[in-house]
Amino acid sequence: MKRLFVTASLILAIGMNCYSQNQVNPENELTYSCDEMVKQNPENETITLIGNANLKTSVFEFENADKIVLNKKTKEIFVIGGYKVHLNGGTITQQPKSEKKWLRYKIGENVAYVE
Repeated sequence: MKRLFVTASLILAIGMNCYSQNQVNPENELTYSCDEMVKQNPENETITLIGNANLKTSVFEFENADKIVLNKKTKEIFVIGGYKVHLNGGTITQQPKSEKKWLRYKIGENVAYVE
């Protein structure tokens, strides 16, 4: 009887500790890629992506930019040249030869500024 009680207790204890959890991605996780060059400047805490640069945040996805500069210190992203921005409501496209040349986005915010 004692053995049955111990076995049942172990089964219940193991069952209570086994659960499934979806993988949780941090809100400000970034993924990036580019065709030509990635420059990292540890002194200024910047990463520069050059040539068909792509960067994805939890809110926006920037594609096909001429250049993307990520400043880790200020948590700002500058997208320069022609680009596409994907967000929940649709896509914004900046042609390479238009007058407004760059977009500024602060990581964690829901707003990006074209300047």
